[in-house]
Amino acid sequence: DCREILLPTMTDQLKYHLERQEDLEACCQLLSNILEVLYKKDVGPTQRHIQIIMEKLLRTVNRTVISMGRDSELIV
Repeated sequence: DCREILLPTMTDQLKYHLERQEDLEACCQLLSNILEVLYKKDVGPTQRHIQIIMEKLLRTVNRTVISMGRDSELIV
């Protein structure tokens, strides 16, 4: 139930910081942690939550990665 409240707020904040290229390492870590939790089998239905992330962040994440270049420490 708390994901229904927290996920939209977290994705909005991630988008804000990614678009401004602020705290990229923290943004990467937070997004990674969210996706790891949603990947687990015992956390209930996750399809809707993954859809929210895709709709709000996919384009922004792609743009951020492209702008970082291949020599960035955050790209592995």
